[in-house]
Amino acid sequence: MKVIFLDFDGVVNNWNNFDGVDINNVLPLLEIVKMTGAKIVATSSNKYSFQVNGVKYDDSRYSYYVSELKKLGIDIFDVTPYLEGNREKEIAKYLEEHPEIEDFLILDDDYVINSLKKHQVFLDLYMGITKEHVEPSVRILNGKLGFYPPDFNFDETLEERNIRINQYHSRKR
Repeated sequence: MKVIFLDFDGVVNNWNNFDGVDINNVLPLLEIVKMTGAKIVATSSNKYSFQVNGVKYDDSRYSYYVSELKKLGIDIFDVTPYLEGNREKEIAKYLEEHPEIEDFLILDDDYVINSLKKHQVFLDLYMGITKEHVEPSVRILNGKLGFYPPDFNFDETLEERNIRINQYHSRKR
């Protein structure tokens, strides 16, 4: 089974439409799902409202996202557990509990800095997921790991990082 670990804010929306789901961000995600057959597992911190804070699921911001994504053809298969609000630990635990997962992708606008980073496609929260992210995402889901250039510098500004990532992937085509 292939899995996409999906953050919501800064991925399925963007800075200009941060309070909802933007169809322009959902279309590339739909393309990835259709090309790979991957299942979506939510990692968004929006899930903490019902996992930890006692908010009823139907009243949660997470429920809103799930509903809006479903209307656009994206089904959420599952959700990662809550582990102290640490997304990396939550993904690692989910992988440990689901050995049937063969390949996985992390779509997030926050950096994953441990051994999972070779499975991540980093997204700029100002833009969310775009057409340019489809090819590297499919490659990762097909076992060709690595989105960050070898000379990637986590101390660079967001703009510098995005330029370097885009240059790297433009050369790989």
